Amino acid sequence: MTEAKNRAVRSQTLERGLDALQTLADGQRRTSQELADALGLHRSVVYRILRTLEDYTFVTRASDGRYTLGTGVAALAEASISNSEVRIEEVLEELAAATSATAIFSVPQKDHAVVLASIRPAHRSAAVAIRRSTRFLLSDGAPGMAILACGPATEYEADEIALARSIGHVHTKGTPFPGFEAVARPIRLGDGQAASLAVIFPTGAHTLGEVTPALQHAALRVERPGDVWSE
Repeated sequence: MTEAKNRAVRSQTLERGLDALQTLADGQRRTSQELADALGLHRSVVYRILRTLEDYTFVTRASDGRYTLGTGVAALAEASISNSEVRIEEVLEELAAATSATAIFSVPQKDHAVVLASIRPAHRSAAVAIRRSTRFLLSDGAPGMAILACGPATEYEADEIALARSIGHVHTKGTPFPGFEAVARPIRLGDGQAASLAVIFPTGAHTLGEVTPALQHAALRVERPGDVWSE
């Protein structure tokens, strides 16, 4: 009854628009018909949605007629994490330098984690390049599991998620990036939103003891910037 009631108070048009944005988030350009097929909607419905999103620069139409995400989405993402004290890019640069690993900042979107920022270490040729907007299931690897650890325990959650609540980090090998290890720490932004900071490095390149202190300090810079920013 509660679930049905919750669905009833939602805006179907808004949900369809958000579904369109989430589908385009994979970076693949699509025509209105291709997007309609992916969403299971009539092309005329999707076309109206795209025109509205285009007005707000959330999507843009390329020269070949296909649609992709627009700059308006990036502007919203930046606004959601930026303030005068928390400078995510600087935190990641310091974390990447301290660990000689790629540092990423991820946030949840439905059942996926989305990378909002990524920095490679300046002097590490073997470091993996992870582009912004990369997405993967929350349950697939340390960055997503760390986000899940911000929430309450669930009956069938992975052991790594429960462990993260007690030790403060998640460590996975081969996921979400094959051939690489990921160590992630759950964090909460100033407004209470769940997120994660993670370092990604080739399997066997580092030990936990080499990366977790820097990861913990980076998390404190985000969660309590007034306490540690001047250090």
